[in-house]
Amino acid sequence: MQVAFRIRFPARFATAVAMGLALLAGSPAAAQQSNVDFTVSGTSTVRGWTCSVSGTAAVAPGSSAPAPGFADGVQSAMLTVPVADFECPDETMTEHLMDAMKPAEFAEITFQLDGYEAAGGGADASGALTILGVTRPVSFPISLLPSGAGVTIAGEVGLDMTEYGVEPPVVLLGLLRVGPEIRIQFEGLVIP
Repeated sequence: MQVAFRIRFPARFATAVAMGLALLAGSPAAAQQSNVDFTVSGTSTVRGWTCSVSGTAAVAPGSSAPAPGFADGVQSAMLTVPVADFECPDETMTEHLMDAMKPAEFAEITFQLDGYEAAGGGADASGALTILGVTRPVSFPISLLPSGAGVTIAGEVGLDMTEYGVEPPVVLLGLLRVGPEIRIQFEGLVIP
């Protein structure tokens, strides 16, 4: 079963988003918040799935290496995704996702940017991704494209959800099993 979700802002995908947002802030000011769209997809024994969610990225510019769209670099970046806001194609799928993600206990998925290296038209980002209270290091490439008054960030990252304590759903007496591997894609306009 494949699941995709859209997050307007941050697991490994959150890291990518945070890095991109961090690189997009270019003026020495307080942290700026932007929305980023996320799509999470995966597979199951029956079909692929996709869910989406919106989140926020708080980026504080300055005191770091320059990156496309961020002349002064990025000092810090934090991505936050509200778990209860995930939407899947049907209600049953959303219920299974909520059972696995436990939003009453773990309300948010976060990514804290630890650092980045400018590379071509983007950056290689690294940081700490927290899902279900489990924090793990992640790294991934992001593209950064100056766009009007901001920077469009985009990227994708693959994760094994079991590494974060997420138990892949099993339904219909085991006939439908969700695979542990997911792909997170994100894109958003960050305005420094």
